[in-house]
Amino acid sequence: MEVATIDATELPIDNAARDAMLESLLHQHPGALVTAMDGYGRVVDLPPSIVLAGQRVLATRSAIDLFEADSRAAMLDNWERAKLVGSAVAPVVLVNGVEASCHVVDVRHSHGVFVGMIVADVQIELFAGLTDRPPVMPKTGRMDKDEVAMIRFADDRICQILHYDVDDLVGTRSLDLIHPEDQARAIDAWMEMLTSPGGTTRLRARHRRKDGSWLWMELTNNNLLEQAEGSVVTEMIDISDEMAALESLRQREQLLARLAEALPSGVLHVDRDRNVVYANARLHSVVGVGPSATVEEQLAAVIADDRYPLAAALQRVLLGGRDDDLEVRLGIPGTSKVQRCAVAIRGLTDADGAPAGAVLCIDDVTEASALRAELERRATVDELTGCLNRAAVLDELDRTLRRDSAGSSGTAVVFLDLDGFKEVNDTFGHKAGDQLLAGAAARLRSGMRGADVIGRLGGDEFIIVLPSIDSLAEAMRIGLRLADALTAPLEIVGGVPMRIRSSIGVAWASAAGVTADALTAAADRAMYESKRAGSSEPVYVTV
Repeated sequence: MEVATIDATELPIDNAARDAMLESLLHQHPGALVTAMDGYGRVVDLPPSIVLAGQRVLATRSAIDLFEADSRAAMLDNWERAKLVGSAVAPVVLVNGVEASCHVVDVRHSHGVFVGMIVADVQIELFAGLTDRPPVMPKTGRMDKDEVAMIRFADDRICQILHYDVDDLVGTRSLDLIHPEDQARAIDAWMEMLTSPGGTTRLRARHRRKDGSWLWMELTNNNLLEQAEGSVVTEMIDISDEMAALESLRQREQLLARLAEALPSGVLHVDRDRNVVYANARLHSVVGVGPSATVEEQLAAVIADDRYPLAAALQRVLLGGRDDDLEVRLGIPGTSKVQRCAVAIRGLTDADGAPAGAVLCIDDVTEASALRAELERRATVDELTGCLNRAAVLDELDRTLRRDSAGSSGTAVVFLDLDGFKEVNDTFGHKAGDQLLAGAAARLRSGMRGADVIGRLGGDEFIIVLPSIDSLAEAMRIGLRLADALTAPLEIVGGVPMRIRSSIGVAWASAAGVTADALTAAADRAMYESKRAGSSEPVYVTV
């Protein structure tokens, strides 16, 4: 790469030498890219006093914008050196990947600008994308006004921001540039400023551009009317990006609020100190409590037994743990109604990822819970007798065996079959048979212990699970008690008294490892022994 050598020493280079350097660079590198900058590094128009020799002028947002990230620190050093001694050169890599050298020469004494030149030994087409970037628009500017807010002076930056020529602004009332909806505030700020010589007021207002569009500006009016300036100096900042971001945020917040109000769920937002930040109307309807200051007050209807689990779950989320889901019961004020609610708790974090609060979504699931319980009951309970069905009672037997085998006691099973049940159906009808089954189940329950479980295996067969049985003798005593419970006559259809006859088998698991199927099969065999004996006395077996 051919690069003109610039002898940048610690001593400032005189004006003539800098002019000569610029002329030499332009002569040596007609294919280079050139840009002009002011003393702050901002790209400005190339003055007509600089005659190019075929170079292309860069229109970019800022000089530093041309270089890839790794080259920008070096370019800042290069810029500072050029300001210090008058010129500098540094190797750079452009944003399009081209390796080049960047020269900066301070020719403010002769042309009013710094000149930057990018030199590379590649075809100029490789600079594509660098020459069509729009220049950066200024963000700040100044106006001077008289005591009635007539514009006396407007700097170039304000003219660029608002797209006016200076002659368009000077002699114009500044109020005429302000949006009608903002004019009352502008007048109040102006009058407040006039009452305080040397004072300032600040205002945010929309200003009309030459094309009729509106731009948000922040104005700081400085009352210098009694000083040498004899004017109000207004410093102006383009805050359109900030206001656009605020408007976008407002729209998102409005959207979230509207969504929250439309949801069928109660929504509660709390901060890390459990203070209520937001609650939608549905929440108050679900929990039966109006707007409250804290989550404890808002959820005061939660019954005592469920308050600690809810508080513990919320605490875990607020400390940065996992999100949580649980069900709680609410006692609705003024009623005896107990309501079940599903609570989903989700954590919120701040910009640093630290816990900042939580959102609770609360749904009334009372009906759904009742339906679920009913479906579970129907799936496990025999409708006719109220006993567990076959699958449910065998599952219960399996759990009991595992639990008892872990201790020192055993498990027993009573297998019971109603004798002559088919004759009852054939003689008196199925309704009478159903009454006999239901009555037998009720009698058996009366002879059971509190921990015992009864199930209907099907037809006229019942099984009673006896947990924590220490001996076969104890199991037989319970078997005899169950047989006695069936002895009293039972009235069936038409008031006909019917004596329940049964065959009973008792099996006791005295050792660990016995399965539910094996114990049930043993009790079944014992029951058939009882049936063959025809005495309605229990027959036992040890497994």
